[in-house]
Amino acid sequence: MNNEEFISFKEIIGIFWAKKWWILSISFITAVITMIVSFSLPKTYTAEAILLMPEAATSSTLISSPLGILSPKLGAGQGLSSQVIKAVLGSKRSLSNVAKQFNLQKVYKKEDMGNTMLVLKERTKIGIFNLTGEMKIQVLDRDPQRAADICNYYISMIDTLNSQLRLTSTKEIAKVLDYASPPKNKSSPRIKLNMLVSFLLAFVIAFSYYVFSSKKY
Repeated sequence: MNNEEFISFKEIIGIFWAKKWWILSISFITAVITMIVSFSLPKTYTAEAILLMPEAATSSTLISSPLGILSPKLGAGQGLSSQVIKAVLGSKRSLSNVAKQFNLQKVYKKEDMGNTMLVLKERTKIGIFNLTGEMKIQVLDRDPQRAADICNYYISMIDTLNSQLRLTSTKEIAKVLDYASPPKNKSSPRIKLNMLVSFLLAFVIAFSYYVFSSKKY
């Protein structure tokens, strides 16, 4: 970049000061539009249930994996691992059971069960946290009560699917620390966050436009 192309910090400040009302107006209008759009979006809620990992419940040993992450080492007769439980709950059989139980094909307005299960899978998160010994089941839904009910239904299916699949003879596979309750606060849309991001983005774009348009080649 030669001297003619270079814009000093003082010149940048001068450009902003000269165009500040335009830049701030554009940013503010963008934020207001974002607020209006966000208010028009449907509210969604996230229900969460917390289980004690089977490895932690049986006081199994935690060993360091090659990736440097603590991972459970199961011994014989200790039942299912948290990874197996996660796989079972995320299976097509499990998703189908949930979809039928709550008539989600009608709720999600899908033509077939396959697409319904895909939506349910996207809205369900099962996390394993080795350091705290917890498993978290999170379900996103537009109805807070249904989100909690689906979350708790996943828990009830653990023993049912274990009996059907005959994975282990161990009873009470998962110990529930907290059942899901209907969330009071929505998880999206995050109106304030959306407005802040849109304001900053519009500010950067508008300011950059005036800076580069003022350059003399």
